[in-house]
Amino acid sequence: MLICLMVVSLTALLVINMVDTETYQYSALRNTIAYERANYLAAAAVNHALAELEQNVDWRTGISSTEFPTGSGDTYSATAIDGTGSQIVVTGTGIADSVTRTLQVTVEPQ
Repeated sequence: MLICLMVVSLTALLVINMVDTETYQYSALRNTIAYERANYLAAAAVNHALAELEQNVDWRTGISSTEFPTGSGDTYSATAIDGTGSQIVVTGTGIADSVTRTLQVTVEPQ
């Protein structure tokens, strides 16, 4: 009887440990996915701003918070400000879940 209780206890501990490990790995994966989505959204914001600058080099309006894809709750925004000389500094911000990523590029108009 005592051996049976020990086997059941060890099995229960093993199962609890496995569930805990899987939960931890799932959480890490979810955070990695949100990080990557936020990074891609920040890049999309920079590309959107560069497209606006390509149409009008004097554009400095910026891009307000834009949900992409629609209904996802993920957003991006961008700013364009004058830098040194004729340079333009474009900053894109992407937000996915609770993760925020920011990318900044400096461009020289041709």
